[in-house]
Amino acid sequence: MNHEPVTTSNSSTSSFVGQLSVYFGIITIVTAALIYLMMQFMLQWVEDEVSLNNLRDSAKYVISEFQSGAAEPLVLPPNITAYYSVQYIPEDYGQLQNYPLGFNAEINDDFTELFLYRDEFLLDGKLTPLYITMPAENIELSPQQWRSMSLFTLSFIIGLFILFGYVITKLFRRLIEPINQLSLQMSQATCPKEFTVSSKAAKEFGILTDSLNSYRQQNETLMKQEQAFARYASHELRTPLSIVLGSVKLLGKNAETEFQLRQRDRITRAAQDMQNTVDALLNIVKQEKSADENPPRELSEQELEQAIETSIAQAKQQDIEFIIEWHQTPVIQPNNAVLKMLLTNLINNAINARIELLDTNKQSYIKLIVDADSITLEDNGQGLSMTEKNTQGHGLGLVIIDTLCQRYQWQFSLTENSPNGCIARLKLPKNVKNNQ
Repeated sequence: MNHEPVTTSNSSTSSFVGQLSVYFGIITIVTAALIYLMMQFMLQWVEDEVSLNNLRDSAKYVISEFQSGAAEPLVLPPNITAYYSVQYIPEDYGQLQNYPLGFNAEINDDFTELFLYRDEFLLDGKLTPLYITMPAENIELSPQQWRSMSLFTLSFIIGLFILFGYVITKLFRRLIEPINQLSLQMSQATCPKEFTVSSKAAKEFGILTDSLNSYRQQNETLMKQEQAFARYASHELRTPLSIVLGSVKLLGKNAETEFQLRQRDRITRAAQDMQNTVDALLNIVKQEKSADENPPRELSEQELEQAIETSIAQAKQQDIEFIIEWHQTPVIQPNNAVLKMLLTNLINNAINARIELLDTNKQSYIKLIVDADSITLEDNGQGLSMTEKNTQGHGLGLVIIDTLCQRYQWQFSLTENSPNGCIARLKLPKNVKNNQ
């Protein structure tokens, strides 16, 4: 079945970085503009508040001076002037008497900018108005000061641009660049031996890269195992098929009844071997794992001997002593075809590992030990090869055993035997019970 590609946006990580830079630039400009406006507002507000507080706080001193006979206008350095008579107020200040009592604010008109504090006090027993003024131009920031503030704001904007650029660069190296590296490595015609990312990338990308490498290695291992399994299966079927074809040719050349009976017997055994192999392979590829399909049962000595009858005969032909030690009856779930394939494979490996020249008074042997929770095969052959020691599955020839053991939750182990040879152990699961 063809899967439709996942729908994604047309933008890449590079365009994302460009968009991110534009967003940060806009944020920087807006932030700088807000800061500039805020600084202007705050400076003007502070200017006004300081001036108005000075006027209000100087009222007590002005009143005491006027009551003491001070002449008006009363000037308080550096730029505060107090009046109580309207005729002394400069004409460009306007009609200050029109402002209500308690007025304390800045006056802005076409002619002047003035801070005014309006109040009244007792002078010679009469309530007399009080006007305390301060010209605004004397306390406001000069053009040079405003230029300095603008220069500071501009420097602040440039600093923000540099800071955000640094942040984008760090973000790109830790979050965006690793994605680009992995994407580039995956899109190459020939994938690298392993995926890598920069050491400056975030920790999660290192975990992701390690997982990709692990999954890739597992896939390669599974592919090799599948190829080895296919070669083994074809070999197992090719051998009995060759026997069948050879026997059929011999039947056509010799018409003796006894000879034909022997060839028929060979054909029957070969066909049975092929059937057992096919049944075992079907047990591996079946998806359903129902307990009713292969209910647990007790393994009898007769079933065991029938399963390994051919292998025992091959061992004796190679002058190998075959010993069966039966301690307790195990409970197993695999059918006879699977059991035969497991044991036959192990026995054939032990036969092939036989040492041609043993020391004097020593005999090549294969010992099959049957217990309630395990089936063990021991030999005094050549032992484990380097491939079987260093590769998972103990070599490609035993992949079939690993696959069958996984199917029925058996545990397979292959260890050295002292002083020589090896020990293959099939450990049965403890949760299998006899349903008979």
